Amino acid sequence: MQPIALYDCFSNQRFGGNVGGIVFDAADLDAGQMQKIARELNAAVTGFVIGRNGAEVTARFFMPGAEIAMCGHVTVGLFTHFADLQPDVSEFVLKAPAGNIPVRVTRNDTGPPTVMMQLSVPKPIAGSVDLDALADALGVPVAKLETRAPVQAADAGLKHLFVHLETLAEVQALAPDFQKLRALSAATDVQTIGCFSMQTQDPDATLHIRDFCPAVGVDEVPASGTTNGALAGYLVAQGFIAPNSQQISAEQGAEIGRPSRVFSEISVEQGLVSGLCVGGQAVASLTGNLA
Repeated sequence: MQPIALYDCFSNQRFGGNVGGIVFDAADLDAGQMQKIARELNAAVTGFVIGRNGAEVTARFFMPGAEIAMCGHVTVGLFTHFADLQPDVSEFVLKAPAGNIPVRVTRNDTGPPTVMMQLSVPKPIAGSVDLDALADALGVPVAKLETRAPVQAADAGLKHLFVHLETLAEVQALAPDFQKLRALSAATDVQTIGCFSMQTQDPDATLHIRDFCPAVGVDEVPASGTTNGALAGYLVAQGFIAPNSQQISAEQGAEIGRPSRVFSEISVEQGLVSGLCVGGQAVASLTGNLA
């Protein structure tokens, strides 16, 4: 019997956020078996716990079709689980193919803990974007683009293209042509296209974002840690937020029926992001065993 769980990640309620699978006690599984289990669970990503030594957790991550080096939303679910098992520990280390990643857990008086993971500072990517093709793929007039800031890409492990729209309504109304977005992503060498507004539904949020990812096989994701982490540097550089160390709260996923909240904590020195943590909350939606 193989213990498993599904977590709704980047959400404090069931059926929100991004679904992450976790398979425990997976040291005896080989990569082929892990891939089959990930395909069977069919979560966006499934994490396999290879070992645990105190506050160090070793894991591998598989999408239904391939292994990936690290996954933010599954990490939030994973350490929500271990926060319950080790209530006196607040600093963990995730040992993943991507490297050793510091993880901090803050327990809350009510609701699940907040899990934050340290990520590399995103790097801006130089290059031009065909704005006419982008506007056509998004289904908006080209005049709606670059009204306040340039369309620009950043590298945070994945490469993300950021598009600012003035109003919340414009972001909510987007109905992209995903085939065209996939072609534009390939031409621009990016994996996701994040469209955001500084107007929000929730007054406690900093921004509202939708992240379109047809280049990696998912038209739109309900929550994305790496996208929001990469966006933090763009927000500082383009003057959307003050160049101060702070927490950014992004609302995402409502348009596809899975409302999410992603937190980014940034350290800023001399007007540039010098440190980055990304995270949120998660709740278990299913626990059990594989036969």
